[in-house]
Amino acid sequence: MSSAPVRLALIGLGNMGMAHLQIFKSLEPQARISALADSHVPFAERAAAHLPAARVFHDPLECVNNADVEAMVVATADDTHHGIVAAGIARGLYVLCEKPLTTSADQSVQLVKAERATGRRLVQVGFMRRFDSDYQNIHRALHSGRVGEPVLISQHHRNPLSAIMFDDRQLISSSASHDIDVFRWLAGEDIKEVSAIAKTSQDESTVTVVLTLTARSGVLGVMELGRGPAMQYDIGCDIVGSHGALALASRADHSAADNVASQPKPDTWMERFHDAYRAQDTAWVQAVAARSNTGASAYDGYATNAVIDAALAALASGRGQSVRQETEGTLVCRNDLK
Repeated sequence: MSSAPVRLALIGLGNMGMAHLQIFKSLEPQARISALADSHVPFAERAAAHLPAARVFHDPLECVNNADVEAMVVATADDTHHGIVAAGIARGLYVLCEKPLTTSADQSVQLVKAERATGRRLVQVGFMRRFDSDYQNIHRALHSGRVGEPVLISQHHRNPLSAIMFDDRQLISSSASHDIDVFRWLAGEDIKEVSAIAKTSQDESTVTVVLTLTARSGVLGVMELGRGPAMQYDIGCDIVGSHGALALASRADHSAADNVASQPKPDTWMERFHDAYRAQDTAWVQAVAARSNTGASAYDGYATNAVIDAALAALASGRGQSVRQETEGTLVCRNDLK
């Protein structure tokens, strides 16, 4: 492992980018933000005030191609991820990309193939729930065999209307990505089929989407996604197994024997997952210094996109849809690739 700081470019300097900036600043001297990029000049200038020594770019692709860095964090708008990540792979940079990897399975599989062609695993997708202590606890408990074979994994993901104005399609294309990744991570396998139904209140203030998933082995998943004025930010995950159950529960209930994890009642996802973001960013910097990678892979990002594409088709058609996805063995950069 190199003792020199990991030189980073931080691309995308909105709220999420600034959150990463504060985390990586606190990781000095392990990490050094050497370049900043955002096409929105006020955002770039705001970030530059925190890091006067960093080189500032107003074109993200110019930053990727010319900054003196070895790794980059992508926190730009979703529809820009494909081009920026592709440029990073072409230059051989390590990439931490906020979810989603891209906005379609076709774009994401292109990135997986480009990464594989380098012979190295370069891309990590920012599914930070994998680094949250509560989710890690429930993952460990499930995979220890404590509740036997998983049968049903149910999740809910609710947002206040003040935080998001998503319609039913946006709840699937954006909010659902974390929950889909958690289902795959907990089940340890890909999803073969998905269905979707939605309900919007007459005044359009409240939207709820319910997705049902079937994993390749038959494990069932149910996801409730919503936003509305009566909702607080709230997430939940329950697992029914052949010999018991697990729950991601509130801290008020932490002493209950059936609960293996806890969570506060925050106002926003950033408050709820602040420690998870910090753990993710710290682990990523350490992995880059060791010339390796951890966390959700480019293939994980592609697999999530494939499920989202199928869920959107299911919502439009009113019928369950098979997930069209190339297999991991064909595409993914294996862990032994350096």
